Amino acid sequence: MPRLFGTQGFRGLVNEELTATVAHDIGLAMANYLGQEKTVGIGWDSRISSEMLGLAFSAGVMSGGCNVHLLGLVPTPLLSYAIPQLEFDGGVMVTASHNPPEFNGIKLWGADGASYTTEMERKIEAFYFASKKLRAPWQKCGHRIPFDDYRPKYVKSLVKQVNRKRLEKRQFHVVADCGGGAASRVVPMLLKSIEAQTELLFCEPDGSFKHRLPEPTQVNLTKLIRLVKEKDVDVGMAWDGDADRIVLVSETGRYLMGDRTFALAAFHKLRNLKEKPKRIVTQVATSDVIRDVAQTVGAELIQTCVGEPNIVTTMKQENAQIGGEENGGVIYRGWSWTREGMLTALLILDLLAAEDQSLEEFDRQFPFYFQIKEKVACANALKQDLLARVVSLAPTDADCETIDGVKLRYTDGWVLLRPSGTEPIFRVFAEAKTESRARVLIENGLSLVEDALEEIKEPSKE
Repeated sequence: MPRLFGTQGFRGLVNEELTATVAHDIGLAMANYLGQEKTVGIGWDSRISSEMLGLAFSAGVMSGGCNVHLLGLVPTPLLSYAIPQLEFDGGVMVTASHNPPEFNGIKLWGADGASYTTEMERKIEAFYFASKKLRAPWQKCGHRIPFDDYRPKYVKSLVKQVNRKRLEKRQFHVVADCGGGAASRVVPMLLKSIEAQTELLFCEPDGSFKHRLPEPTQVNLTKLIRLVKEKDVDVGMAWDGDADRIVLVSETGRYLMGDRTFALAAFHKLRNLKEKPKRIVTQVATSDVIRDVAQTVGAELIQTCVGEPNIVTTMKQENAQIGGEENGGVIYRGWSWTREGMLTALLILDLLAAEDQSLEEFDRQFPFYFQIKEKVACANALKQDLLARVVSLAPTDADCETIDGVKLRYTDGWVLLRPSGTEPIFRVFAEAKTESRARVLIENGLSLVEDALEEIKEPSKE
């Protein structure tokens, strides 16, 4: 059967790979999968194409006999939270997350607010590629159910997860960089609710992302970093395009990798937790700082393959309290089954208020690691052969982990070699406690992948 979905959902260039017709047909396939008279919540990010694709998807859903609630321009975590709260049978988020504005994507969600698993996506694909589309008879077509703005209820529920009085007493000064994305519709309301003094940066929806690209990398956050340095603020915060991920800038202007956001949030959630066992789930590319936090709070650390659906599935299986990724996405059991950039922002502030420390002071309690991320071009058709060859060429002086790709772990660092699930590349990540060692590891990793690639391109004639 042909493949439609990648690591999580479908993503492509607008009006080339991802058209209104494709969105409509995925909506119809979802209605076929759910069955008639079910209800689907539909949200989208701020991209120019998102409303168009969201409405096309909703037409497909209604054509299949299901009803729709149009939540409109909202963060992904709001959609995930709202689905079980409002008893929807499923949901869709139209977003390309951190990709440039010419891209968009479609992510499907189950009734529990978790994104569809690979198995569920394969069933959607079967309906999508079926030779005959299953449309409802005219009298059974779905309809749009009028819907109120859900943001106030969402923000009110968020604030209940932290000590509001403690936050208000601290009177935080925050620079919030929404990047023109979906965070723009919630972050100002959220920070106002805890009486934080807030400098808003790019907090108006902007579908072309003219101020900065939606990926909150250090390079893209130069204005945020400069403002933090110039003003007497406690923390800088930045979100990606659909606001499910957050990264931090300390009061000194230091950019914190997303792993550390995850680590600090995990520490705050688990340190006083009486429930046993404590468990943290993360993917193989996450910094070892999460290992340090797990040891500090007495938690078991469970590694899984890259991708939010894999983390959520493992969290459910292991009854883990928290999960996350190296990109600043954190998932909280008991709240919602997706990465939650809004709740993480509140929890970081709540941690600093509880400790009465600055972000820089508190972050220094955990070891610092140098990270380097590179990639090697690799055609999708060669990825599996390349991975097998990399495994066979792996050095014997390292522990070799094969949960997802190949992770070579040494006493003073590691290098991860894995095929991308969304691009024709092989990713090479390295981490060590010193920059020089991280550079040695990344060069060794790149050489290993390049040598293996040459071998599979030019196999021996013997």
